[in-house]
Order: sequence, then structure tokens, then C-alpha cells
Amino acid sequence: MKKIFIYSCSLLLFVSKINAQSTPVDSSIYYINGEGTFINVGKGEGTKFNLLSTVQSGLQLSQFDSASITSKSNRLSLNLVRLSLKASALKDKLSFGIMTDFTSTTPILEGWVGFSVFKKRAKVILGQRQTNTNNRLAMADERYSQFMGQTLAGKSNDGSVFGGLMQNFVGSTREGGLFFETNFNVKKCRIYPSVSITTGEGQNFFGTQPNVGFKYGGRIDIMPFGDFIKNNAFIAQDIYREKKPRLAIGFAASYNSKVTSPIGSDNNVTPAIYNKNGLVDYANYTKVVADIIFKHNGFSIVGEYVNGSIDGNELYTNAGATIKLTTEMASSYYNVGNAFNIQSSYIFKNGWAIDGRYSSVTPEFNIATSLVDQQNWYTFGINKFIKNNAVKMGLNATYIEEKNPLISTKKWVSNLAIQILL
Repeated sequence: MKKIFIYSCSLLLFVSKINAQSTPVDSSIYYINGEGTFINVGKGEGTKFNLLSTVQSGLQLSQFDSASITSKSNRLSLNLVRLSLKASALKDKLSFGIMTDFTSTTPILEGWVGFSVFKKRAKVILGQRQTNTNNRLAMADERYSQFMGQTLAGKSNDGSVFGGLMQNFVGSTREGGLFFETNFNVKKCRIYPSVSITTGEGQNFFGTQPNVGFKYGGRIDIMPFGDFIKNNAFIAQDIYREKKPRLAIGFAASYNSKVTSPIGSDNNVTPAIYNKNGLVDYANYTKVVADIIFKHNGFSIVGEYVNGSIDGNELYTNAGATIKLTTEMASSYYNVGNAFNIQSSYIFKNGWAIDGRYSSVTPEFNIATSLVDQQNWYTFGINKFIKNNAVKMGLNATYIEEKNPLISTKKWVSNLAIQILL
């Protein structure tokens, strides 16, 4: 079994003093707009808690044109309803996080525990969290997405807010497993390497999983001008307004053994494939990612590229092992091809922001049965940030062109949303 652990935790809090300062010296509780409530128990590096809740509601209007038939739809819904708790103890040597999600079919979106090692220069994390093997913006919390709109929380292949690259080659942004990350400086350059071993089946860490292969991956981020403010290197917009130019260049790769879903973000979805002995078997899925982000004084630009491919020896589409699975046929079982995404934004000092994005998706084989079609995505948005991102209002529109050898479709999707962080 690949279910690594089931754990529970109970927290006992006693707050003896309320302090509004951002750097308390004793037990305290205080709130920061957009970052939630912080509770410190004990003096110095005692036990620390951060509680953050999110509510995002929205209205979506869409129009779908295919084969000279036009259909329209609209939807009013709660896009995100979340409650997250993070904590650290033992002088930050032990940490854990849990995030619940009330808009998803998976109530526990994240659950992990971390241990600092090598004098706090590195961390080992066990559990379900955002994986390090996706593109940069797939590693960002959805609460800080550049475009707001309806989506199945934690999964990028529902809705239009994440764009074509993530919808076709990411799927679930969380995975369960073992993660190791560290960071260090080389003169002024900041470097963040990380590696991971996960189930390779997305957000199924707490559910039933087939006993197949693992996913092995790693990532490195290089910041030649120094570190970003907080997590700003993994947020599309420059919400913290970097005072100095900041640049990050990232590379990631993963090898997912025996994949039972088109992009390795679910389980038991791909139709059965067989080996030469007539036993059920699956191909291996490889993903390579390169991305870059630049920010300065409210301006941000992000570029991302991803390639998905498969390999496997002696695989067949029938139990009799007479029809061999070719790479072209495999495009009907797995998302293979490549995509790139470029998006930019500028946040004015009064909190207004303008945003634009273009995504292009290219299948490895342009055939009718391919799971990936030729796609172009165009998105424009306007956002308003209030009280240090505690309140965000946004309006965006996306135009999607999709073509395969049999049919071409066009789709307009517009979202109006309001988000509150408490």
C-alpha cells in the first residue's frame, strides 16, 4: 500500500495577552490583513499558529460555439471556501499544516508535517501538499491566483482561471508523499533545490490507491538578484511591490511510473493497457518544466513551458497482446505534447491591477483521438486589491480556440468574483 500514514493532532491554546504588534515578545494573538490570525504561545521561539479562512464567490457567463451550434450558460457559486491552519514548534524544528476545502469532493486538501534538519537549512515534509514538480504558478495557492473564477479547488483542469497549460498538463496541484527542500546563497544569488517521491496520483493520499508505481521528481529555482518578499516568487502578480528588481528561473522534471490517469493526477482513469503476458499494465509519464518570473515595483511578467511524454516497453491495448501500443495510439490514453504560457500584470499603488495572459497548447500528434488538441487561450482581467489583499474583486474574460482534425470550437468565459481572506 502507498498510503504512508494516517495522523491526527490536537492543539491546546492558552492566550494570556492580546498584542497588535507584528513582532510580539510574549504569548499573543494578532491579525494581519490578508495573512490571517497569528497566535504565539510562550516567549521567544515558542509555538506559533497561523489561521486563515477564505471565501470567494462569483458569477460566470460562458458561450460555446461548435459545429455552427451556439450554447450559453451561467453559474453563480462559491468558488473557494477554505480554512487552513499552520503551526510550528520546538524552535521551528517541527511544523505542520492542514487545509480544509468545502467546495471540493476532497474535504482535506492539504495535510502535512515537516521537520527542519541540518540546523534549519533544510526541511523534510511528509503528507499531501502542493508538489514541486509542476510549473511555477501551479505551485501558488489558488487564493493568490491572477484570475478568479469557478474551479474545483486544487485542480486546474476545471474552469478557465488557470489557462491552457495547467488545464492540459497539471490537473491536481497537490500530491501526497515525501518532500525534501533546502536553500542557500552563492554570493547574492539565492538557490532553492527540492526533490520528492509521491504517489503520482494527485490528491489521493488519504484515499484508496492501487499498488502501482511512484512519482520521482525535483525542482531548482535560481534567483540571481536575491530572494523575493515572502512567497512572491510563486504569485503571478506583484502584490508585495518588490522595491528592487527580482528574477527567478526555475526548472523541474518528474518521472511517474505506471500512470493510471492521463496526466498522473488521479487513479484508475486510463483504460486498461496490458503487458506481453496479458496482465494489466501502464506506461510511464515524464514531464519537463521550465519557467521564469520577473517583478519590480508592481510590474510582473511570467513565462512557463511544459512538455509531457510517455514511455513503456512491450505494452498492448488488448489482453491477447496482439495490438501493440504505439506512441501515436498512446496520445489517446495520455496527455502528451507541450504548452507555453506568458502572462503579465501591473498593480497600481491604489490597488487597481490590469492583467493579461496568452497560452498555447500543441499536441504531440494532431489526430482526432488525441486527448490534447491545438489550443489558444487569451485572457484579460481587471482586479482591485483592498486592505493588503484581504479583499479582492476581479473581472476577467477568456477566449479559447480549440481545433482537432474533425472539429473546431470557440468559447468565451467571463468571471466576476469577490474574495475575502480572514
